[in-house]
Amino acid sequence: MLQAKKCLHFFSRKVISRNYQVTIVGGASEIGQSIALLLRNQRPITSLVIHDNVTHTPGIVLDLSHIPTNSAIKGYVGSDSLDSALQHSDVVITTGAIQSPGLSEKARLHFNVEFIKSFATRVSKVSPIPFIGIATEPINVLVPMATEVIRNHGDYDPKKIFGITSTDLFTAQAMYASINNINPEDCNVPVIGGHSNETVIPLLSQSKPACNLNQKSIEEFTAKFRSQEDLVINSKKGWSPTLSIAYGVSKFVQGILNALDGRSNQIHAYIENNDFGTSYFAGKVFVDENGAGEMERYSNLSDFECHLLERTIEQLRKDVSKGKKMLELA
Repeated sequence: MLQAKKCLHFFSRKVISRNYQVTIVGGASEIGQSIALLLRNQRPITSLVIHDNVTHTPGIVLDLSHIPTNSAIKGYVGSDSLDSALQHSDVVITTGAIQSPGLSEKARLHFNVEFIKSFATRVSKVSPIPFIGIATEPINVLVPMATEVIRNHGDYDPKKIFGITSTDLFTAQAMYASINNINPEDCNVPVIGGHSNETVIPLLSQSKPACNLNQKSIEEFTAKFRSQEDLVINSKKGWSPTLSIAYGVSKFVQGILNALDGRSNQIHAYIENNDFGTSYFAGKVFVDENGAGEMERYSNLSDFECHLLERTIEQLRKDVSKGKKMLELA
């Protein structure tokens, strides 16, 4: 009987979830609001924090507060309040400027670079450092830059810094299901490389159910997959995709919270990783309460995929170097 009580106590202790604070930096932006809406109803999140520099941030917080969930919601406005917003956070998400009519690519890049520099400097002072999910574009460039800032200024832990690339995985899954007329929940298409048209690679040779496409169809699928963001931008008359990205971010957060609860699992992310010929790489990553672990590997890639991988590695090296050089020029 005593042994049975011990087992029951152990089981009860293992299934109880902790309570978590998630902070969205840039939470009043279009994509930030979509992320906040999806996270508002995630049960383990007992405190959702919205930070932004725009004056209408309190209105966003008030709007979200009308959703009846058993969690607190807080808002902070202005750069002076960022330190307070980051305190006690278990997971921090960054958004940033998206492509939109009237905003040049140069202006967007400048805004996002300065945004990540400032954020990384401030979050580096938080101890222990929270799990950091960067959804700010261009991810290939800004994640290495953020890592260098944190490494130079504070409590650096490479296992806790992620570029959120979940949307690539879900896009491939949805496209593959559509052309094969199957339920998306029943298929899987691994995606590796980076997070740009030139660096993202869908591994159709590893897809499940097994790929039944000829070489021409595989190349057409890959080209279409790599151009999906441009297709959305054109269809939205110049605006970047936000809803699918917000969904990917919400799944990333869910995966991290599961890991913090002791349920080791996989997420899709761009992380510091030297195993693939470049210092950063994206793919399915095993994650636990300590952060990122091993990235899933694949064998027997097709000649076409190997060719894409060689070109991707070359481009990723340039992207990583670009991110680090931006700090030197600052």
